[in-house]
Amino acid sequence: MRDARRLSPQAQEDLRRRVVVAVKAGMRQAAAAKAFQVTPKTVWRWVDAFDREGGP
Repeated sequence: MRDARRLSPQAQEDLRRRVVVAVKAGMRQAAAAKAFQVTPKTVWRWVDAFDREGGP
């Protein structure tokens, strides 16, 4: 797993957007976590935040 906290703020935002877009396009959250090298819990939090607040 990559530690996304070590990325620049812009890279963090880009990663979050790419993960959410992939999930909204039909990728399972577990598959997105593996593909983007983050934890499944992280994917869940990002998608949940998108659903509550909107986003990309």
